[in-house]
Amino acid sequence: MRKISIVGITSALLSIGGVAQAAQYQVTVTNLTAGIHFTPLIVAAHSPSASMFQTGTEASTQMQSIAEGGDISGMAALLESIGASVATGDGLVAPGATVSFTIDSSDTNSVLSMTGMLLPTNDGFAGLNSVSLPSSPGQSVHFGARAYDAGTEGNDELVGSGAPGEAGFPAPPPLVATGLLGTGGTGINVAAEGFITPHRGVIGDLDPQGGFSDINAAIHRWADPVASVTITMMGDNNSGGDTGGDTGADAPSAVADLNGIVYSRTALEIFWQAASSNSAIVGYEVTRNGTVVESRDAQSFFDDGLTADTEYQYEVRAIDANGNAGPAQSVVLRTNGH
Repeated sequence: MRKISIVGITSALLSIGGVAQAAQYQVTVTNLTAGIHFTPLIVAAHSPSASMFQTGTEASTQMQSIAEGGDISGMAALLESIGASVATGDGLVAPGATVSFTIDSSDTNSVLSMTGMLLPTNDGFAGLNSVSLPSSPGQSVHFGARAYDAGTEGNDELVGSGAPGEAGFPAPPPLVATGLLGTGGTGINVAAEGFITPHRGVIGDLDPQGGFSDINAAIHRWADPVASVTITMMGDNNSGGDTGGDTGADAPSAVADLNGIVYSRTALEIFWQAASSNSAIVGYEVTRNGTVVESRDAQSFFDDGLTADTEYQYEVRAIDANGNAGPAQSVVLRTNGH
């Protein structure tokens, strides 16, 4: 018998403790991979007593449907039945693309989870499991979502039906249109793990009309995290910490989804989503370890000539046409070692 994915909770438990206060959250998800599509995502605020998935345990029927075919309907219905606040996407999320969701929730639902299938994989999914929601208006929290293997299907790396219990992964038209999927592979003879585990990645090959895999080894491999997730509690307050920006109604918002990639011992790059303002945003101020190093109108900053195996803190704030500075968001990165 399969374990259900919502652990140890009933609707009755959700009503304990009186009337819950409502809050609204914006959830922004960016696909960080170079060649993997996400199927439509499901995002939910729920009780800490519930979970969409747990590593080391058998995947639920609802989780299997997501991981093998991208079907989020069963998970959405299950979550809603226990009082979770659920938002769902309606299309594939391409590499580098960003999607946003708005969730209205109560303080009973104090954690958030997110998931969606990774294409092309047999039963891989991007997952964020029961992370804490921000607790004050205007506060943002940032997470990296890693790749997981549902363990429900052997990873034969061949195009197939995508139906739960049937071998192969689905190949929807947008994925086929990339021209990167192979055909005629002989498959990889492996058994399903039987439980959820961090994904070990795909193998792939470079033969588009044969070989052992229909996955392109040069395009479809990834490194964790596969997605960045920013959760903001809506409101007028700053995001907490040392912002140094204006706090009036006319000031720009904080930038969203500030993240970074370390390329080597001496080089890295940070990137972010645009801030909003009542007037035009004219640029972004970037500081490194407290010193302003750049003012630019782009939404990324490449930094070179750094010291190996060293931690750097970057802050980014938006500047509008009236000279107002928004609250700063920060990210800490460490360059590669020797």
